[in-house]
Amino acid sequence: MSPSLLEPSPQTLTAAIDADALVREATEAFERGEHARAILIATRAETLAHELDDRTALIQALRLLVALYSREGQPELAIVVGQEALQWLRGTDDDTGRADLLCNIAACFLELGLNEDALSHISEGMAAARKADDPRLLCQAYNRIGMANGQLGQFDEAKRFFDDALVIARELQSAEELYRTLNNFGVVAALSFDASRERGDAICAAKSIAHARSFAEEALRVAQGSGNTYREATCLSNLGRYLGVSGEIGPAFELLDDAYTMATRHGHKALALTCDSQRAEILVAAGRHHQAIPILLVSLERAESLFSNRLVLDMRLQLYKAYKARGSMADALAQHEQYHALVKAQLEHRSNTQSRLLLNRLELDQARFGAERAQLEANVQRVRAERMEAHKERLEQEAVELGRNLLADALTGLGNRRQIDRGLPPLLLHAASSGITLSIAVLDIDHFKKVNDRFGHPVGDAVLKALADILRNTLRAGDMIARMGGEEFLIALVDTPSQYARETCERLRIAVEHYAWDDLAVGLQVTISIGLCTQVTSSDAGEILTRADAALYKAKHAGRNQVAEIAGVLPKI
Repeated sequence: MSPSLLEPSPQTLTAAIDADALVREATEAFERGEHARAILIATRAETLAHELDDRTALIQALRLLVALYSREGQPELAIVVGQEALQWLRGTDDDTGRADLLCNIAACFLELGLNEDALSHISEGMAAARKADDPRLLCQAYNRIGMANGQLGQFDEAKRFFDDALVIARELQSAEELYRTLNNFGVVAALSFDASRERGDAICAAKSIAHARSFAEEALRVAQGSGNTYREATCLSNLGRYLGVSGEIGPAFELLDDAYTMATRHGHKALALTCDSQRAEILVAAGRHHQAIPILLVSLERAESLFSNRLVLDMRLQLYKAYKARGSMADALAQHEQYHALVKAQLEHRSNTQSRLLLNRLELDQARFGAERAQLEANVQRVRAERMEAHKERLEQEAVELGRNLLADALTGLGNRRQIDRGLPPLLLHAASSGITLSIAVLDIDHFKKVNDRFGHPVGDAVLKALADILRNTLRAGDMIARMGGEEFLIALVDTPSQYARETCERLRIAVEHYAWDDLAVGLQVTISIGLCTQVTSSDAGEILTRADAALYKAKHAGRNQVAEIAGVLPKI
């Protein structure tokens, strides 16, 4: 029975006060950036609150642990704790707590790459923030959805939400919200810089990195005024990276040294490793590969023992670039293979993680319903138990199916047809509703049957893998790349004007034509034909694919090894 229904004893009252005091102590440690200490205290508060059945203290301790685990590079654990906290909030009118919790859980889903789960939590959190009429929480929701759009490469949409968040943060005069917004704005501006640099748009890249630096500098001033060491070290790290990629290596390394020292002193292991990765990235870009490689090798060993996330991927990619530029092709190839093996493993891990989280939520549902059943009559218990069992079996079947049906092509590691069917329609719908420029291309390997007939299917498979690597290296991270089946692939170029879409496809065609195919088999030569559908405005995926196929047929009919373009279609009235 809940303590609210009993007269508490003096001993219980003292313990409850101690639980609240532990939550306050953990919160203060968190605000100072002492995360390890805060986790220990918050865990003690959670245990004590469970013993006392003190729901208020328990929810506060769980919410704090969600934020702490997220900061310490443990997003899956943060989600598990957050799901428990949501169960305790069920049935209450605490919209403020729900909004804050949902936004933090959404950030963890984003870290795991589970964007659909993230967006659903953000949407629910935004509704709760509006219901609570709490501008601080609305600012958080705008931040999360801005980050989601930024990670998906939708930078204009991200800017719109960050602009709204920044207005609220300045009106609130809240150091925490202002820091979060400025820091996130800078991170997404840096993502825009990376994408612009990748596609060779120097003007856009320069503008984006200038914005990133400006936001990071203001965020650093806010962080230094707050006394939070984690925020300050994060800003120093980000600003160091932005200066470094701009060519200001000396000042960049000074900032990274300060960030690394601060992160190490306060036990922020993930942040310290990020500083090493950023230092190596700058050295690689400056051509100082002999200095970058030892840093990356040591940092990679530490990162792999602690984490399995994008930081390890980034280090593998930097090592590949460094070895390749140095001319150590065997080492470069080894890193390249390990990088793509890790990408595939992380796709599998992402699916398995989603299954585990689904089962964890099921277990929490069972516990909640079990507590309710204990208060009902025997016949209600029986009916509820039967429903729960059926619910459990269905969710377990869905979880097993989710783990089995990966969205990646087993041979190339790209998205498969299921990924196209799942991801293309919402992409088209978003482009049609928001007005962003979208181009769809279908490409096909010319005379692929002859490759298999002459050189054998193992060489044919190697050709498909090599083409997948060329696609990854030529296109942006935010573009959709998938294998439709056989030797046919689909590309969705997001927020890319028609001229750049054509140039991208032509650059891809040339890269394939001039690839060292002779290394796979003597006498092997491979070319591709591309059908490009630009200025897509229809949300009908079947219609768009039909038009792209028509353009591909045009390219084939005209002699192959070329790009044929066709205009997108207008929505049907």
